[in-house]
Amino acid sequence: MRDLRLRVAAGITAGVIALTLTALLTVSRPELFEWARAKAEERDRTGEAFIFAWALIALPVAGLLQTPVARRRGARIGAGWALLAGYWLLVLLLAPVAWRAEGLFPATDGPGKSGGVFGAAIGLVIGTPVYAVVSGAVFRTVRRSEESLGGQVRGHVSGVVVLTSVLAGAVVGLACGLGFRFPAAGAPALVLPGGILWGLHAGAALGYFIAARFQPSPAPRRTTTATALAFARTGAALLVCCLCVSQLGWVLPGWVVAVVGVPAPFLLFWCAARWEWLGRWVRFRTVGVPEGAFV
Repeated sequence: MRDLRLRVAAGITAGVIALTLTALLTVSRPELFEWARAKAEERDRTGEAFIFAWALIALPVAGLLQTPVARRRGARIGAGWALLAGYWLLVLLLAPVAWRAEGLFPATDGPGKSGGVFGAAIGLVIGTPVYAVVSGAVFRTVRRSEESLGGQVRGHVSGVVVLTSVLAGAVVGLACGLGFRFPAAGAPALVLPGGILWGLHAGAALGYFIAARFQPSPAPRRTTTATALAFARTGAALLVCCLCVSQLGWVLPGWVVAVVGVPAPFLLFWCAARWEWLGRWVRFRTVGVPEGAFV
């Protein structure tokens, strides 16, 4: 319990220190954020720039504060810092990708304007690895009676990949629903809850497929791949369902499409539980991560 309290205290302290340093950077070097604003084609994206700056500062600060706590727990310091360096590089490489990818989301004057859906997508994509470092979960404890260090590291990375993919997929699905214009009145069917549901399942499928590559033996690799395929089938069925309901927008107003579209994905799960042929494609599953991945 004492070690847990130390980890929480170190994580909170790291977040506060990183926030302070980011604010000082903003005050001392305002030209950096003005450059971000000017280069974004008159779109104010200083909020996203601030998030990335905070994450890049928070990762090493959290690692420094969590290291003595990890040493007290007898955790592997070297492997933890290797994971930390990988996550820092991930956030760094994601910054230019996110900068270019804004075109995939609604314009600034649309429902997913900068600081809205796009800002949420950035926060969710980088949030899981940042949490893993700030919480000290990257510093693994290896016991003689348990799996090897390599197995624990693979499990940790798999957990981060699955959670990041699920959250990112949900936001991308929501953004696609908000930007749907075929027909415009059918957009409610692809926003809530349809957009989040099919995006979540698509993200889970991608995450589990990648996680399967980390499995050391064929049996768990096949199991993880089968889970990925199940999420992919359900996600595809949910997307087709939402697209079909959205076509009512050609003849009905948007509020009617919303009334029909909100329960439609849940009705699909209900039908899948009653009809065996549909149940082969649509199956309600919960997202899980490798046991002990963030202990």
